[in-house]
Amino acid sequence: MLVSLFCEIVSPTGSGRPEILALMKQLRRTCATHALSTASNCLIKAYGICYDAQATLDMLSHLCRLGYVPSAWACKFVLKFVAHSNGPEMVVAAYDQMKRSQLTLDVDSLNIVTGSLFKAKKADEAFRLWVEMIEVGVKPHIYCKMGNALKAVDHCESMESHGIKINCYIVGYLLQCLRKLGKTSEVIVHFKKFRDSGMHLDKVVYNIAMHAYCKLGNMNEAVNLLNEMVARGLTPDGIHYTCLIHGYCLKGEMQKAQQEFVKMLEEDIKPDIVTCNVLATGFGRSGLVMEVFNLLKDMMDLGLEPTSLIYGVAIDSLCRQGNLSEAEELFYIVEEKGIDNIEALYSAMVCGYLNSGWTDDAYKLFLRVSQQGHLLDNFSCSKLINGLCRDGNVKGASDVLSMMLKQNVVPDIVLYTPLISAYCQTGDICTALFWFNDMVGRGHSPDATVCTVLMDGYCRTDQFQEACKLFDQMITLNIKPDVVAYTVLLNGAVKETLQRRGQGIAEEWRHYLRAKHQKLLSSMEGEDIEPDVQCYTVLIDGLCKAEFLEEAQVLFDEILQKGLTPDVYAYTVLITGYCSHGEITKAEVLFQEMKDKLMTPDVYAYRALTYGYLSQGEIVKAEDLFQEMSQMEDKGMSSDVLTGSVSQQKTLKS
Repeated sequence: MLVSLFCEIVSPTGSGRPEILALMKQLRRTCATHALSTASNCLIKAYGICYDAQATLDMLSHLCRLGYVPSAWACKFVLKFVAHSNGPEMVVAAYDQMKRSQLTLDVDSLNIVTGSLFKAKKADEAFRLWVEMIEVGVKPHIYCKMGNALKAVDHCESMESHGIKINCYIVGYLLQCLRKLGKTSEVIVHFKKFRDSGMHLDKVVYNIAMHAYCKLGNMNEAVNLLNEMVARGLTPDGIHYTCLIHGYCLKGEMQKAQQEFVKMLEEDIKPDIVTCNVLATGFGRSGLVMEVFNLLKDMMDLGLEPTSLIYGVAIDSLCRQGNLSEAEELFYIVEEKGIDNIEALYSAMVCGYLNSGWTDDAYKLFLRVSQQGHLLDNFSCSKLINGLCRDGNVKGASDVLSMMLKQNVVPDIVLYTPLISAYCQTGDICTALFWFNDMVGRGHSPDATVCTVLMDGYCRTDQFQEACKLFDQMITLNIKPDVVAYTVLLNGAVKETLQRRGQGIAEEWRHYLRAKHQKLLSSMEGEDIEPDVQCYTVLIDGLCKAEFLEEAQVLFDEILQKGLTPDVYAYTVLITGYCSHGEITKAEVLFQEMKDKLMTPDVYAYRALTYGYLSQGEIVKAEDLFQEMSQMEDKGMSSDVLTGSVSQQKTLKS
């Protein structure tokens, strides 16, 4: 309302414009400070609505001359207005005017100015201001935010060579920017450069360099830096020791990590929760259960309350050691006692059940804690959904996802994919589509994996054309299909072609399949995608079923020529093809080749060759092969499917 009133007063058509300064002068004598600030802000905004940037800047100056101290918001408003309307040169002029009025600018205002200085090609001035900002504790958003930290370092070095002094605070900020950008090696290079220049560096800068060495796995240099700090009169604190402990944990050198922890205690440096979390996680990953529990005891002695993360590590470690009952006992004790962030504890126990193969117990715990209003983390939910899908409990996996949505947690695409895949594998394409559409409706862009899963579902339910439509949509949306996607379509083409044959379409079905495969292979070549063994196997299977056996053999040889290794399935589809067309000798050669390569033929290879012998009337060979397969039963191969056929042939011959 006040902005509207001021707009009426100061507008070019208004009657009260000359009196506005007199009004503001009167307000300054009679109003409280906060009311004055509000009035000046509203007046500046009104000028921004009614006039140009120069007029608005002039009004700000008039207020200063009246004794007003415009707020940081007002200064930012004017600078932003000037930047949008007049360009960088006037922003710099406005900043100079504000400096003369001794106005205080916030970080956003200073960033507008530095950005304008760079645009005006006044980099030295921009970096002078940038240095001033850092020295007073303001963190600028300029080069380092944009990812040009190396350029910022070069400018600082150039400024120093021109006598513009920089200090360890600026160096620390630059190195931190490099670290956040993942430029770990550059952190070390520039740390050495600044250190060797004789500049005084503080503990923060040393910690950043130590972190970089730890991340690169160079623990000797990290320790050397700690010793160098001490030699320079800087006393290491818990952050430096935690850095070393984390580095050793990353390398799996838990004994050395524990030694650093003990050294902290000996030097009377109290570890904090972060230190203990890092060490506990390292112990857990290395399977050192007793060390985790000893750390819990140490924390109690130090007066530190163990976090849910550390209890979770203990539970996970017990489960991985096969001590599920002990993990459950600890879980119930901690749950009953109560703890902050208890969801981490629940997540650990669910993962513990899953790691032990107790999927039903994990699911029951999930349901219980969800009904209490708690929710597991995404990793645990993803693992639970995968476990339920693997065990055939697709309904349970669907319930987990539904429960997440009910609690306003939007799952990521990784959580949707196994559920969509499970429904596709069961042939329930409608429910798979429901979850796919739900995923897209919640703002997730499909990736190649989930699209391929859905295409496979279409092919399984005899909807090859729908799979092709989805493939075309992938291309339109710039989702690059991989070799798996092409393999699914190639296999779908085989299935569709066999249906055409069953519907009575004559010789043309064979050439239809070849044309489909050639089109897909040309598309693969255009995308620079090479077929893998699975892709070749599908192609060979299709050619065998279409009675192009010579071409199938050529493809099989191509696998070997490319340095790939055909697996059992590749051999089996070609053996089956030869046996189906009475070329038993060629099938026998391939079968023996598998054995020579120490590959165990599967039941389908045995079945194909046995039927081949039976069709040729070679009962003895069939019997011998049948007996050989019977000896494989201990390895999980069932021969029952062939028993009737062999016996029937023997009876017929007798």
